[in-house]
Amino acid sequence: MTKMTSRLLIGILLMSFPYFNNAQEKLKRADSFFGFHFDFHATANDKDLGKYFNEKDLMDFLRLTKPDYVQIDSKGHPGFSSYPTKIGYSANSFNQDPMRLWREVTNSFNIPLYVHYSGIWDDRGISSNPDWARVNADGSKDLRHASYLGPYSDKLLIPQIKEMIDNYKIDGAWIDGDCWATGPDYSPEVVNEFLEVTGLETVPLNTEDPNYGKWLDFNRTKFKQYLEHYVDAIHTYKPGFQVASNWAYSSMMPEKVDVNVDFLSGDVSGQNCVYSAAFQARCLALQGKPWDLMSWGFVPMDFSAGIHSPKSLVQLQQEAAQVMAVGGGFQVYFQQNRDASFQNSIDVDAMSKLAEFCRERQPFCQNSTMIPQIALWYSGEGWKKDNKGVYGWGSNMEGLNNLFMDGQNSVEILMDHHLDERMEKYPVIVIPEWDHFDTILKKRLLEYVQNGGNLFVMGAKAVNQFEPYLGVTFVETNSHEQFNIGDKDLNGITGIRTNWQKVIPKEGTSTIGHVYHQRDYRFATEFPVATIVDYGKGKIAGLYMDLSESYNVSRHPIYNKIVNNVLNRLNPVPGVRVIGSEKIHVVLGRKESNKLVHLINSDGAHFNKNVYSYSDVTPSNSLIIEIKSDNKPKAIKLQPDGKRLKFDYQKNIITVNVPPVDIYSIIEVEY
Repeated sequence: MTKMTSRLLIGILLMSFPYFNNAQEKLKRADSFFGFHFDFHATANDKDLGKYFNEKDLMDFLRLTKPDYVQIDSKGHPGFSSYPTKIGYSANSFNQDPMRLWREVTNSFNIPLYVHYSGIWDDRGISSNPDWARVNADGSKDLRHASYLGPYSDKLLIPQIKEMIDNYKIDGAWIDGDCWATGPDYSPEVVNEFLEVTGLETVPLNTEDPNYGKWLDFNRTKFKQYLEHYVDAIHTYKPGFQVASNWAYSSMMPEKVDVNVDFLSGDVSGQNCVYSAAFQARCLALQGKPWDLMSWGFVPMDFSAGIHSPKSLVQLQQEAAQVMAVGGGFQVYFQQNRDASFQNSIDVDAMSKLAEFCRERQPFCQNSTMIPQIALWYSGEGWKKDNKGVYGWGSNMEGLNNLFMDGQNSVEILMDHHLDERMEKYPVIVIPEWDHFDTILKKRLLEYVQNGGNLFVMGAKAVNQFEPYLGVTFVETNSHEQFNIGDKDLNGITGIRTNWQKVIPKEGTSTIGHVYHQRDYRFATEFPVATIVDYGKGKIAGLYMDLSESYNVSRHPIYNKIVNNVLNRLNPVPGVRVIGSEKIHVVLGRKESNKLVHLINSDGAHFNKNVYSYSDVTPSNSLIIEIKSDNKPKAIKLQPDGKRLKFDYQKNIITVNVPPVDIYSIIEVEY
């Protein structure tokens, strides 16, 4: 198809469907809620780009799904641009200009167009310009990744974004391969500045050096300097242009936002994404920026070859629910064809239903917040101790987040700065297996407990940091063992292999569960699974073994019963309680003056690594929901249907019967 023919076809289509023009309001990312991402990471082997671009397929897709934005490929990790750049590198084989076609079609719907652009990771650009490269500890050049202080951003990244702004009027950029592609940079400029700032004589070369932590911290500062430089340069060139760096200020970069990015974003890939989305969403929700999460619309079998297993509508609805329930926007990722065209194998009907599912819940989810209940502390010092790189590693605490959610607990994740700002708001704060903390925050936590708060310390090493306050005597040192845990009161015993700290409770300390070496209630050891003791006006609980990894690989209801037993003793009247199903995830939220109880059906084989796709989930049982409330509500509605529900209100507790949850229901409490 010639360029002239393509332009003519677009014109004919627009004349045939005049209502396409300005069909929707063009939104900034802060006001956006639902979108699609497409990329394919162009390589030198990709030829005749644009050849098979079918405008009608794309127009039909956009007409039925009505996204707030679309993101497309411009340069992936291989470093080859998928548009005819005059600045960077491409395979230089274009039948048509695919970015021009995407831009014209999205313009016809008034849909913002963002580009996917690989940042620090650029195989072609760096290998062609070794002076741009990050330097390894042995002095060799890393020919895939850019140096933070090198000329890469000024010579390629910023000029190419400007080029696309000028030529295609793009609305924003989603910079990939950035914080999570970092590594220690031994470039002379970085090393010399580090030595000057620290006064050290030599730069640390490995983790055995006692100053290696300082070296990583310095690299983190240099990455943010690089990030700030290109963000500010692009904003100066095009005010209002929207920029995000993928996974910046997320679980992979757990810090306060201090660079002027316009929004935060990340992409959840692989399997078990219902849980991954829930964890990552909670890491972004309190960062004070507009944010969204992207779910891959497929499970990759061979990503580069395009061999995938598509996810079902149900899977994506469950993943979207986890994100929307905590106030975030949602987008779905599909690959483009190797010529950058839209893939017509995408299930348009399913994506239309997904869009409808999200839009129905948008009025209750967008810009909503969570009501403080249980906070998991994402310790910055603990993360630095366990993370041997600059950025890019998540956290082992994801398993504990899963455990709390499966126990029908409304839980948030607080980084250091969140804890500093919000500590006193939470009835319960959990230390999830970290053994290093900011000393000032640790002191404040103990004061929080003395004043009536509740602290739950979990993990074999974490409890050692609070030994004087737990009301127990430590026996030996923690070790990796196999044993059984539970009790008759917990209605069961189950095996576990994990790190364990043996303790014996002192007088006045209550216990939950016991360790067993035989599966027989008569042979409980003297060692408890968990303890609770008074501390000032509050309480401190300890759970003396690691559960995060165990729960992710060998989960058992006894784990949930132990944790919930501790929580019930720390906070007997939570903000919300769900009765009737063990497969409901609950989020207690607020939108303006109304309370919201988000109920997500977590059924399905997403936890099974042998299952790539499933199409059905079993509806939950009918539920009884108890909601703590200082005032009697005017009405309670089941959303998004708007159905009024009967309720009882006694002693500051709302009790309401809720019909089975298919996938995601919202209880709206109107005052």
